[in-house]
Parts: sequence; C-alpha cells; structure tokens
Amino acid sequence: MTTSDASAVREPGRRERNKADKRRRIEAAARELFSTRGFSSVTTQEVARLADVGTGTLFRYAQSKGELLCMVANNDFRPMFDAVPDTGDPVEDLLVLCDPVILALKRQPENVVAYHRETLFGERGPHRTEALRILTGLRDLIALVLARHAGDGVDEAALDEPAQTVFDVIYMELVRAGIAADAERDHRAGLRGHVHRVLHGVLPDVGPVP
Repeated sequence: MTTSDASAVREPGRRERNKADKRRRIEAAARELFSTRGFSSVTTQEVARLADVGTGTLFRYAQSKGELLCMVANNDFRPMFDAVPDTGDPVEDLLVLCDPVILALKRQPENVVAYHRETLFGERGPHRTEALRILTGLRDLIALVLARHAGDGVDEAALDEPAQTVFDVIYMELVRAGIAADAERDHRAGLRGHVHRVLHGVLPDVGPVP
C-alpha cells in the first residue's frame, strides 16, 4: 500500500473522534429529554448536563433548543427517503411515506408541532436548513408517487402543482393532529381519509357542466 493509499483509508484522528462522540452524546441526551418530557419542558442546560458537556460546547453543535430538536427529528424523518413506497395504491403509498411522522405523533405530538414551527420560523442554523430540505424532499417524493399512478406519459413535472396541493393537505393534517394531541386518535386513519378525498374528490360525478 502506498503512502497516499494509507492516507485515504486512515481512521479519523482523536479530534474528529472526540467531536463525533460529543455530537452523539448531545443528540442522545436531547432525544431522551424531548421524548420523555416534550420540547417546551426541556432546557439546553439540561441537555448539556445529561450529555456531560458545557453549554458553550453544546451551542457549537446546535445553536438553540430549536436546532437541537431539528437535529433529533431530522434523523427520525430521513428514513422517508430510503425507498419510494410502491404498494399499488396511491393513498397507501403516501401513508407509508409519512409513517415516520405518524410514529412521532404517537410518541410525542408536542415535538412534531414544535419541529414544524422551528422549521418554518426558527433561527437559522444547519439543522433547520436540513429540516427545510426534508420538507422539500417530501413534496418531491409525493410528486413521484403521483406520477407512478398517473399513467403513461405523465411525469413528475406535470404533477408539480397537484403534488403541492397533496403536500399541503398532508402537512396541515399532521400539524393539526399534533396540536390536538389526542392519544386515542388513529392518526394514520385520519390522514388516510384526507389523502383519499384529495386524490379521489369529494363530490360525486354529476356529469358535464351545462
């Protein structure tokens, strides 16, 4: 092996390992506190204490509590992009696509609402930027799902506006479900009804307009 080959495969140095370890501890601490107590009841000082780092160190990895939540939730929602669902039914495909968010609603609805609020209106930061990319990516995946079921000759570009409409309906229903915070509610069933209506319509076919 040449020197250049050895350099290309060398393991991260101590500094990189320490940084990665601190990030893991901070994320794990934030995840534990947010999941057990909810976003509003947690302070950055508590996260730093549980992660065994100083608050100054914590703010180098996440500049605010909102950024901490985005750090945690982004990792939960990235699986939406692992594979495009293909169940044979467009409504079910969209539900499967949203399953990570539906699961988050069941676990801690307050955090889902806070995540969307921080994504749209929070302070600028890398984790919020990633959260915005996730929302944009979800909309693009919706367009891909619709294109799969639209028939030959219809591509994603032609479904840009319909995909935006479907995204808006899904997004608002997920946020509304989080605000309602009803532990007994079947979020998936509720979302299924909304998606079915937006894909298949509300009124019966009454024929052409005279």
